[in-house]
Amino acid sequence: MNKVLQKEKFSDKVYQFVIEAPLIAKSRKPGHFIILRVDEKGERIPLTIAAADEKKGTITIVVQNVGVSSAKLCNMKVGDYLTDLVGPLGKATHISKVGTVLA
Repeated sequence: MNKVLQKEKFSDKVYQFVIEAPLIAKSRKPGHFIILRVDEKGERIPLTIAAADEKKGTITIVVQNVGVSSAKLCNMKVGDYLTDLVGPLGKATHISKVGTVLA
């Protein structure tokens, strides 16, 4: 189970979460994503990993409240636990070392 460590409201429908996920934080690369479920009956929600802190063992995600499952996630509080969290998934993005890259 992965614990919600921080929650920040960006707007009426957009939230940032910092989640305890040491294995994902250690192995993720740019372009990877996660899939999570808030509860046993919840849908699987794919989300981009916005940031990770390998030393703290955390990942950061940004969520927009647009449906039932994302609403359940946005209603979670600091200290709550996600039912499932899988990742990193997908193919990492390769960025050639040609100078400064802005994303």
